[in-house]
Amino acid sequence: MAPLRRVQQGFAAGLLGDDDAALGLIAPSTLPAEALLQVYRNNFVLGLSEVLASTYPAVEAMVGGAFFAAAARGFVLAEPLREGSVMHYGEGFGDWLAALPTTATLPWLGELARFEWTLERAALLPADPRVWPTERLAAVPPVRWEQLVLQVAGDILPFESPYPVLALWRMALHGGPEAGDLDAPCWLALKKRPDHRVEPVSLGLPAWQLLQGCRQGQPLATLLGQDPVLAKHLPTLVTLDLLVDLELAYD
Repeated sequence: MAPLRRVQQGFAAGLLGDDDAALGLIAPSTLPAEALLQVYRNNFVLGLSEVLASTYPAVEAMVGGAFFAAAARGFVLAEPLREGSVMHYGEGFGDWLAALPTTATLPWLGELARFEWTLERAALLPADPRVWPTERLAAVPPVRWEQLVLQVAGDILPFESPYPVLALWRMALHGGPEAGDLDAPCWLALKKRPDHRVEPVSLGLPAWQLLQGCRQGQPLATLLGQDPVLAKHLPTLVTLDLLVDLELAYD
């Protein structure tokens, strides 16, 4: 009997098209080994294609079911599952789509896929129960305000794109209006709400820059020293539950 690892490797290769590696491992049955292998192969490809469809519904809506099925099959064969769980499968699908000659006229498609992948990753984040500590902020002496470091909620993921992916996503899945300027960039915070729903929060560039600076742990004085206009976006980030705590640098 062949060692288990060799059997597993041979059968895995057979699922990806290498008949010679797998046919000798299939026991005789009422069906020929070739037919049985094709059943396994079809189920393997179909199962992972369904995983991709559940992760990228807006992409599928934009390109149509037939195109998506063909693209998914190609991706599965080129980038097969490499672990026992499918939870993290499909991360590179956007880049793979963007590299296809048939998507050259859809330059935003790969970005839309990247947005949907990030949206799903945000859904896996643990909820952050913290709320903005108004009373603690009031207790900070004004002479120490420049030492404030504002903390970003742990249940958000930032996302930026040179294309209006949020408008495209809403158009594809939620009956939103047609995206106008396809060269319009967007800056988003994907925020997990208490009901486990992920809300894409649209931000302007200054608010995005402020949020990113806070994520990097920069003191407020440093951020406002770079651009004082950022100060007027602080209430927005607090109201949206994107900033949820504070600490004093050099405390």
